Amino acid sequence: PDNIAMEVLNTLLPVFFMIALGAFLHRIKFLSDEVVTGLNGLVFWVGLPSLLFYEIIIAEYNYSLAGKTFLVILAATILCVVAGYIVAFLLKMPGPSVGAFVQGAFRGNLYYIGLAVLLYSIADYNPVDAERIKNIAILVLAFIIPIYNFLAVIILLAGRQRLGRRVILTLSRQIVTNPLIIACVAGLIYQFIFPPLPLAISRTLSEVGQISLPLALIAVGAALVQSNLGSSVLWSVIATVIKIAFAPVVGLLFAMLLNLGPGETKVALIMLACPTAAVSYVMAEQLGADEKLSAAIVTVSTVLSIISLGIVLAVY
Repeated sequence: PDNIAMEVLNTLLPVFFMIALGAFLHRIKFLSDEVVTGLNGLVFWVGLPSLLFYEIIIAEYNYSLAGKTFLVILAATILCVVAGYIVAFLLKMPGPSVGAFVQGAFRGNLYYIGLAVLLYSIADYNPVDAERIKNIAILVLAFIIPIYNFLAVIILLAGRQRLGRRVILTLSRQIVTNPLIIACVAGLIYQFIFPPLPLAISRTLSEVGQISLPLALIAVGAALVQSNLGSSVLWSVIATVIKIAFAPVVGLLFAMLLNLGPGETKVALIMLACPTAAVSYVMAEQLGADEKLSAAIVTVSTVLSIISLGIVLAVY
């Protein structure tokens, strides 16, 4: 038990220490709002796309295991959406709040926190097993990230009273030009069609990708300082429970149903136990949803996810 506790702490604490560091640096004004915005842009447009593209094209995939893991995450995500709508209906939320609430209940921070936690958790594994688990996670991300973005847009738009042709066109363009989606699709196409990248380009992508996760976590912490829970505490807590408790429990049931191995189950449950994605606040603001509720959900779920992720890591 003591060894398990130490392994969990050694996996989670670096992640949350970096988030806390970002919050602290922003609080003391070492990181200004402009710098935080720049960090987010660097990570979103350069760092994470480089990481995803590079890892996708170098990986050797077991599509059967990755496919089952993907189905577990997808099924749990859909049930979270359903649960979110049911709860929103029972609480009689207004339209803009419904979209923000449901998005917060299903959209996990897979690439900023989920991937970081997973990579730290397998750092001491046998290299072969670690590489296999990482490859499964990367392939799952390549397919689930576009689905998360599509679902978020549809759900947030559904909460608007007036969609408008201009709004729909703008959001369609945002989806098509999303760098994470482009990186995932481009990586899959490149791996199937083209020869390995030249060594110089490969090393560049690898090095740029390696800086993305620490910077992403620092940026998450800085963004949390800017958020204000306001009067959205109860709703944000309920959305958090759906996201970090209901989702992994349902995911575990589906994993057992599909007879997933421990490594694949670990990937699925870590991704499902992640807090709400920080980008959900940005999308809610852009689409006219309740951005204050979104910010509150991101804050509460990030703080409480240390519990859900800790439980998953203790068991797997």
